[in-house]
Amino acid sequence: LAESGYRVTLCVPWIHPEEQLLVMPKGKLCADPDAQEQLMRTWLSERDGAVAPFDIRFYPARFDVMRGSILPIGDTTRWVGDSYDLCVLEEPEHLNWYHGGGQWRRCFKLVVGVVHTNYLRYASLYQPENVWVVRFINKLVCRAYCDRIVKLSDSLQELPRSTSCNVHGVRAEFLALGRQAAQPGHVFTEGAYFIGKLLWAKGHGLLIDYLAGEEGLHVDLYGNGEDSAKVQAAAAKAAVDLRFFSGRDHSDESIHAYKVFVNPSQTEVLSTTTAEALAMGKFVVIERRPENAFFERFANVFTYETPEQFRVALRTALASTPAPLSEEESHALSWAGGTERFLGAVAEASRLAAPPRLGDKAARCMHLWVCGAGLPGYLGDAVRKF
Repeated sequence: LAESGYRVTLCVPWIHPEEQLLVMPKGKLCADPDAQEQLMRTWLSERDGAVAPFDIRFYPARFDVMRGSILPIGDTTRWVGDSYDLCVLEEPEHLNWYHGGGQWRRCFKLVVGVVHTNYLRYASLYQPENVWVVRFINKLVCRAYCDRIVKLSDSLQELPRSTSCNVHGVRAEFLALGRQAAQPGHVFTEGAYFIGKLLWAKGHGLLIDYLAGEEGLHVDLYGNGEDSAKVQAAAAKAAVDLRFFSGRDHSDESIHAYKVFVNPSQTEVLSTTTAEALAMGKFVVIERRPENAFFERFANVFTYETPEQFRVALRTALASTPAPLSEEESHALSWAGGTERFLGAVAEASRLAAPPRLGDKAARCMHLWVCGAGLPGYLGDAVRKF
């Protein structure tokens, strides 16, 4: 956005160094926000080259161990500033679950929420009794605080005033690796792999089922996670040909040699690792689902609907050579392409925007009431805990 000529401020959470131990890479702790900003800018310059200038601000937050999420503290609108026309709320439901502060839609001319996590799916896996609560609260806060919702894919729940559009892209280094892979004489020396947190929610159980009893199908898994021991035990019990490695960035040199990326996950909204693998010039094997619809246009994509089709697709990919990315495909995967799609969504939101209606105001009042304004004391504490 900054390279498109807009004045941009990126707002990110600041958590205490003790809690950074739970989310930051080893050796990357930051004593204060200035140190974190320097770390971010250094990482960006190394990964994506020179970028147009933009500001960074921080808002106070805590890491919630039970939810595995960073949650804002207090009124986040205070830390954003009020001299901007457009406010983009990444994960507006997540940011506003416990928001009891200012009304975003009064602070900005236009508020666009970008939704890219399937919280209903995670709730169904870990707290199925609370799916209806998550669905209700997500709708409530999106109606109250956003003029327009952009969903990365149709895999997400229905939300007020929403549209589906992939507004994401991949770093330039992945496309550079793809150009290298397209050079004459390049050979992929490794077969199939998957990168993802070692959680059942990421589809490792499905992958084990797909490979059970199959001869000659081998997949390497890269990732760390709380289900690591259980996943490895299940793989050993099923006698499938899987090797496990620690998690690493997709651009790591150890990944370059692989030819086929498999992604069995059914909890994604739009998989970043799938986009990165395509940008790197690899084959991708994914299930035919709404969250993968964006990728079906690419020549190097194999889709499946049944375990047998998965096995056929994987064998075919392993025996074939990926096609070089076309200019159109490269642009669609890039952040430049994602930004173009995002600006189109913003233009549409501008045309459709209207002042908050009675239902929006009622949603705001109900959310404040649940957050504490209307339920003080022990009863309020019990409702909020629930």
